[in-house]
Amino acid sequence: MTREEGDFLKNISFGQRLQYGTYQWFDHFFGRKTFFKNRTSFYNKLHETMPKHGLGRIMPIERRKDLSLKEFKEHYVKKGIPVVLDGAAKDWPCVKKWSMQYFKDLHGTDEIVLVDQNTSDVKYEHITLGEVIDNIRSGGSKYYRFYPLLKRHPEHLEDFDYQWLKERNTPPVWFDAFQVFIGGQGTYSALHCANPPNLFVQVCGQKDWVLYSQYYTPIIDPDPVENIYRRAPGKIASGPFNPFEPNYNSPYDLYKYMDGYSVSLMPGDILWNPPFYWHAVKNATDSIGVGYRWYSPLYSFMQSPLYMSLDCCANNPPIWKAHKLYKDDINELHLAEIQKLEEAKRKKAELIASSRK
Repeated sequence: MTREEGDFLKNISFGQRLQYGTYQWFDHFFGRKTFFKNRTSFYNKLHETMPKHGLGRIMPIERRKDLSLKEFKEHYVKKGIPVVLDGAAKDWPCVKKWSMQYFKDLHGTDEIVLVDQNTSDVKYEHITLGEVIDNIRSGGSKYYRFYPLLKRHPEHLEDFDYQWLKERNTPPVWFDAFQVFIGGQGTYSALHCANPPNLFVQVCGQKDWVLYSQYYTPIIDPDPVENIYRRAPGKIASGPFNPFEPNYNSPYDLYKYMDGYSVSLMPGDILWNPPFYWHAVKNATDSIGVGYRWYSPLYSFMQSPLYMSLDCCANNPPIWKAHKLYKDDINELHLAEIQKLEEAKRKKAELIASSRK
């Protein structure tokens, strides 16, 4: 069985996808416990139909050297297909001179919000960048995501071929942002997706990715989006499905029928990650990477009319505020989510205490 790039197993019918889209629409506006609470028959049907098409497989993402701008736009961007631009950034200053020590020397005193979303009880701390780097270099588990380097230190724009990146975005673009990811060996981000397109530049070390098309969202079955991110839910104590250590026992048994992509990014590689593509990421070594992302509502709508429409109706915070935080420091957006949950827990505890009086 062979499958071309972007051609997935057609093992979820149009009717099933439409039915699940209806669930997501009602979930978004009314909550998951209001309508269609019992979805057992829907998933029982998927268990009957998906195995008939065979097992899915994880395929390597195509690597292209010297990919022309025209082919990149017409084939990979237009069709929403991931691709690695092999070594495209190998001569950029960020690849040639950045390191953990480089960041500590220049910006180690930067005060940051470090959010750990891979725990069942999301945690955060206020810390300096230098302390994070010291932890990483001593074998610790800290992983700083979404460092707004260019927002704080715009002089680093010279470390990229910004014109090259802008030529490959999807007009009209409302804004763009550079977000740096600094993590030690073994650190991991669980399955998630978002509406902004992403050209990810691997600067130092090796970063491994596994990606799944939004086609398989009914299997991942995320909670309603509250800002611009969707996360795979943790259905067992160990958390969401981990494609790097796959366990296909229930409740993750349908995952074995999903096609996906994998890639190991090396310094100088650039990954095109289309909107709404589910992905999990693991740092195979100490790693620095940069996501160049932009907000392009029309393009993201063309990739998924349903989910982009729902994202535009997000209200926690509203999408205009979410994207402002996204551009400034997305960790502040995640912090707002945590604080909302903490406030909800506090009010619930107060209500329980008052009822016992």
